[in-house]
Amino acid sequence: MVTALFINTAHAALLDVFAAELALARGMTDKGVVLYRAQALQTADPVILERALSVALEDNDIDGGLAIAKHWVEVDPEYIPALFYMAHLSLKAHDYQLAAQTLDKILRYDPNAALDRIVVGISPDDPKDRNALLTALQSLKEYNNPSLSVLKAGLLVQAGQLDQALVEVNNALRKKPGVTAFITLKINILMNQNNLKEARTFLASEIKRQPKNKSLQLFEVRLLLKNNQATLAMARLKQMSRRWNNDGEILLLAGLVSIDNQRMLDAERYLVQLLAIDQYVDQAYFYLGIAAERQNHIKVAISYYQKVQGEDLYRKAQKKLAVIMVANNQLDDELTALTQERVEHPEQASFLYLLQAQLLKEHGQSDTARKLLDEAINGLPNQPELIYARILMLKPEESALLDRESERLLALSPDNPVYLNAFAFALAQQNRRLKDARAFAERANKLAPNQAAILDTLGYIAFIQKDYAFAITTLKAAYTAEPSANIGLHLAAALEKNNQIAEFNQLISELKQHFPNNPKIMTQLEKHDQTDARQSTSSNLSSIQPHINAPIYSASPLSGGRTNLSTLS
Repeated sequence: MVTALFINTAHAALLDVFAAELALARGMTDKGVVLYRAQALQTADPVILERALSVALEDNDIDGGLAIAKHWVEVDPEYIPALFYMAHLSLKAHDYQLAAQTLDKILRYDPNAALDRIVVGISPDDPKDRNALLTALQSLKEYNNPSLSVLKAGLLVQAGQLDQALVEVNNALRKKPGVTAFITLKINILMNQNNLKEARTFLASEIKRQPKNKSLQLFEVRLLLKNNQATLAMARLKQMSRRWNNDGEILLLAGLVSIDNQRMLDAERYLVQLLAIDQYVDQAYFYLGIAAERQNHIKVAISYYQKVQGEDLYRKAQKKLAVIMVANNQLDDELTALTQERVEHPEQASFLYLLQAQLLKEHGQSDTARKLLDEAINGLPNQPELIYARILMLKPEESALLDRESERLLALSPDNPVYLNAFAFALAQQNRRLKDARAFAERANKLAPNQAAILDTLGYIAFIQKDYAFAITTLKAAYTAEPSANIGLHLAAALEKNNQIAEFNQLISELKQHFPNNPKIMTQLEKHDQTDARQSTSSNLSSIQPHINAPIYSASPLSGGRTNLSTLS
C-alpha cells in the first residue's frame, strides 16, 4: 500500500505523504494522522484517501476519518468504497441520519450488498443512541438486506422487542440460511422468549443440515453446559473430538468440562493432546496443573505451572504456585523463586515484585515488603501499580509522601477509578483536603458508576462534611450494591447523626443478624444505647472502622477477593 502511494502520488504531494509516513514510522502518530488528513482533504487520489482513512481508523480518529470520507464522496460521489467508509464512520460517530442516507444510496446500487464490514462492532451502549439508530434504520426502504436485518434484530433485542427482533433475524436467514451468527441469534431470541422447545428443535435441525459446522456444535455444547447438562455436553464433545481429530478448541473445552465434572483422567487425556499444538501448549500445562492440584498431586502440579510461559496465563500460573508453596510452608523457597523469575522474565518484573510484596505483607513482614517496593520503584519508576502498592503501605505520619505519590500516580493514570477512590478515602480518613477528596471520589464514580466501594467513599466524605442527606442517599446505594458490615456501619452513623433513629435501629438489627460476630456492630449499638441514656444523638465517628480495611483495598491477590493491585487480577 505504502509503495503504491509513492509510485502513484504526484510530485507536489509526495513530500507531504513522505512526511506523514516518516512521522508514523517514528511513532509520532498524532503528527502522521494530522498530516494525512490535511493531504487527503486536498486530493481526489483514491490511494491517498484510502491510506489516510486507514490511518485515521487505526488511531480511532472517528471525526477526522469522517471528514475525509465526506470529502471523498464529494469528489467522487459514485465511488462505492468511499460510501462504505462514510456509512461505517457515520455509524461510529453516532450520526445516524447521515448513516441511513449513505446506506440507502449503497443499497440502491445493490440491495444485497455485503454490509458486514460497515456494521461490525456497531452496538451503541447508550439507550438513546440505540433508539436513534433503530429509528434511522427503520426509515430505510425494505431492502431486506441480511446485515441490516441482523443489526436491527440486535437493537430490538436490547429494546426488549423480541417478537420484532425474531422477524428481522428470520428475514436475514431467508437470504443467508447458513450463517452461524444468524442462527445463534435466532436461538438466543427464542430462549429469551422462553420458547425452549422451539429453540432446541431449530438448533438440532440446523446441526443436522450442517453436519460440518463445528461452531454450531460448539454453541450447542455451551448451551448444554449453561443449562447444567454436563453429561450430555461431554457426550457431544467426545463425538466431536472423534470427528475433528486434534482440534485444539474441542480438546481444550473437553478438558475443562472433564475437570469440572471431576473426571481427571479424561481431563488429562484431552489436555495432553494439546501439547502437540503450539498455540495451546500454555493452556494445556496450566489446566493440567489444575487437574493435578485437585488430585492433590502437588509436585506434579508445581511442575506443570512452572512450564507456563506465555503472557496470557503466566501470571495466573505464578499465583497458583505461590498459593501451593505457601500452603506447604515453603514461603522462603517461593520468595527465592520469584526473585529468579524476575531475572528470567524481566517483562513481568512489576507483577513479580507485587506478588512478592503481597506474600511478605501477608506473613507479617511489612517492613521487608516496603523495602522491596522501594527497590521496585527505583528500578521501575513509572509503574502505577507499584506506586499504588506502596501507597497502601504508607503510615499515617507519611501524609506528605502520600500526597506526593498519589498525585504522581494520578498523573500516570488520571482515569483510573481505583486510584482516585483510594486517594479520596485516604484524605478523608485523615480528615484533610476534603474538597479535593470529594472531587476525586466524584470523578471515580463518574468513571465507574455504581461501584459499592466508590459510593461508600463518596458517602463517607459527605458524612465528614456534614452533608448528611447526600451521605445517606449515597451510602444506601453502596449498601444495596454490597451489604457489607463496614458500609452498613457508615450508613448507620449517617442515619444516627441525621436523627433517623428508626432506620438506624432497623439497620443495626439487620447488621447484627448478618454479622453476629462483628465487634464493631456491638460497639456501635452499645454506644447508641449509652447515648440514648444521656438523651443525646451525638455520634462518635471514631468507633467506625474506615473501609480502607475492606476487601477492595486489602484483599490478597492469592485469596480470590477483590484487590486494587490491578496487575494481579
